[in-house]
Amino acid sequence: IGCLLLLASALPPLARAQQFSDWTTAVNLGPPVNSALVEVDPFISKDGLSLYFSCNNCPGGYVGYDIWVAQRASVNDPWGTPQNLGPNINTSASETGALISPDGHRLYFSSDRDGGVGGSDLYVSRRHNKRDDLGWQPAENLGSGVNTGFNEDGPAIFEDDATGVITLYFYSPRPTGLGGADTYAS
Repeated sequence: IGCLLLLASALPPLARAQQFSDWTTAVNLGPPVNSALVEVDPFISKDGLSLYFSCNNCPGGYVGYDIWVAQRASVNDPWGTPQNLGPNINTSASETGALISPDGHRLYFSSDRDGGVGGSDLYVSRRHNKRDDLGWQPAENLGSGVNTGFNEDGPAIFEDDATGVITLYFYSPRPTGLGGADTYAS
C-alpha cells in the first residue's frame, strides 16, 4: 500500500486530478446536419460553435465529398443549416477529413484533386478571421515533404504548449510503412 501511495504522489497534480466519466449514449444530430446522404469526418471548433464535416454529393455541393460547416449561436442551441465551404476548398474531386488548427486560422484536409503529388494529398487553407467559417483562402498542397504518390489522409494536429512545436499526424499506405495504412508525423 505504501508503494502505491508513493507512486500516486509522484504523479504530477494534473494527472492525479484527472477523472473521466463514462461516455453517454450516442445521439443522432438529425436534420439539418444529417440527411439521407453520407455525412462523415465530423470536427467541431474549439469554441463549440462550428461543426465541419464532409458530405457525399449533397445538394448545393460539387461532385463527390465536399466539406461543409454548420453553425450555432451557443453550445446549447441547435445546429443551423450546413453551408458548403465553396470553391476555395471544394472541387469536383473529394475533400474529406477537415480539421481546424488550435489557433483557428488554418484548415487542414485531404483531397484527391488534380495537381497534387498523387493519390489523396493533404492541403491547408488559411483565414484571417477565425470566426469567419466561410473566409477560407484558396487551399495549398502541403507538398512532397508530406505527400507522396500514395494516399495521405486523416490529418490531426498536436500543438505542444510547452515548446510551441506543432506536429501534423496523418495516415498513409506508402510502402515505407509496416503494411496497410500506417501513422506518420511531420
